[in-house]
Amino acid sequence: MAGMRDELDTIRSEDDEDFDDEAEARERYPFLFDDEAETTETTETTETTESIETPEGNVPDEAEEADEYAGQPDYHLLPHLPEDVLPRMRYRRYDSIFTASPAYLYFTNPKFNDRRPRLLGKFWAEGDLAVLFSDTGAGKSILATQIAQSVASGVAIGGFDLDVASQRVVYFDLELTREQFDRRYSNDDPNAPAKFPFHRNFIRSQPRAYHQLPEDFGTETEFITDSLVRLVRFTEASVVIIDNITWLNNSSQTGNAAPRIMKALARIRREYGLSILVLAHTPKRYAAWPFTLNDLQGSKMIANFADSVFALGRSRLGADVRYLKCLKQRNTPAEPDDRVATLRIRKDACWLGMELENLTDERDHIGWMTSPKEPEKMMLIEKCIELRKLGFSQRQISERLGVSAPTVHRCLKVTLE
Repeated sequence: MAGMRDELDTIRSEDDEDFDDEAEARERYPFLFDDEAETTETTETTETTESIETPEGNVPDEAEEADEYAGQPDYHLLPHLPEDVLPRMRYRRYDSIFTASPAYLYFTNPKFNDRRPRLLGKFWAEGDLAVLFSDTGAGKSILATQIAQSVASGVAIGGFDLDVASQRVVYFDLELTREQFDRRYSNDDPNAPAKFPFHRNFIRSQPRAYHQLPEDFGTETEFITDSLVRLVRFTEASVVIIDNITWLNNSSQTGNAAPRIMKALARIRREYGLSILVLAHTPKRYAAWPFTLNDLQGSKMIANFADSVFALGRSRLGADVRYLKCLKQRNTPAEPDDRVATLRIRKDACWLGMELENLTDERDHIGWMTSPKEPEKMMLIEKCIELRKLGFSQRQISERLGVSAPTVHRCLKVTLE
């Protein structure tokens, strides 16, 4: 590659008259012309994908992509953008990671303008990389398993729109052992079904033990990502659920791998046309505080790569009551209704799931503010937490915010309650 770039630099420095004969240029520098390379790449891609049928509509049509670049000039030979090329520009070079076009050309394909089919009402749409997070033990694995069964069977969860037919789902269960999963969806009652009849399109996966990283991989993250892609391609699944990213992060030997994993998942989603749901934890937080994106562990990097983010919270209305709150939705039209979905955990013979009861205000679940000063206190707590994450000491925080050190201590302490 370095030699190729040096050769290209030499070409650029030569006079334009050296390239009057296009045939000579093609013979001397075939890598500068995309048509032959694209033909070869298309042939190889066709041979590779013939043996693996991809769910219809998940991967962009190769013919459509080729048509976008048909009739385009060779951008390797253009020193700058001519005005007559701009209206139809589809910039692409082999030595650049970026493509570019005028903004209005991105609206020529109607399938990107239409609202995406919903998998879980307003919370998760087809083709999205979504994140569901909650406190430990709140029941996000129960809800995620229920979502997987719903999408696999094509039967919507009551109260949540499902706009697609049955799709194949791979559920990477990195939390429960086989025995724990068996107990959760089994029943000892001789008069009831012993095991829940999960749909055949619901494929569950769990990691195996290994003691040494295979030689082909430089890092744990690479190995995990490659293993995930291999299984998804083998099963021809269109929906992936990962429970949860904390395990992936902890399994890495390179520190906080969550951003790298989310970036890899975003790439996989685009490349294979997948719908991905990632489960995550929230650090200890003030229970009477409304959910925000800041409550997501590693919030900024994870939320940046996600198309949608929603939280599952406990409720003061009962030990079996939960609520679901949408915090971010990039590809679904915004809805004026900002109420949360109230859920109740139900155990019915060998099935464990959640039922939608109603839509209500989040404050019904966390408790109403007890005094006019409550909003100010919550803002102070949030500022203290943000500064603490940046590495400030309690004394530095107190000086910065103009409050006493004991007040800062109490603000930080409520997050552990």
